[in-house]
Amino acid sequence: MKTTTERVRTIRNELKNALPAYKFSVTKRHYNGVSIQVLSGPAKLTEQGYEQVNVYYINEQPEGVKKNVLNVINTIASEGVTYRETGDYGTQPDFYVNIRIGDFNKPYIHN
Repeated sequence: MKTTTERVRTIRNELKNALPAYKFSVTKRHYNGVSIQVLSGPAKLTEQGYEQVNVYYINEQPEGVKKNVLNVINTIASEGVTYRETGDYGTQPDFYVNIRIGDFNKPYIHN
């Protein structure tokens, strides 16, 4: 299994190849996760400039470019994630994916 640092590097490279018109910030988060911010791109993905994305509800987004882009990002970032039963806490992934459109201090730029 890849380390978190190797996984983050792989995710960054695959996102650049899959969505070359978009600019991303892809960083390691804690010891077992990745944080992905979509900073700019050709589609208007949000009205507010900043939006947190719940990766478990991407498929409930209205059909369109936003849903497609988020599905591509989540598919690439979640590749190889395994889940284990933890008893009282239910099923937990071995690697966490956090996606945001824009960032706290850098709104998404539609260009």
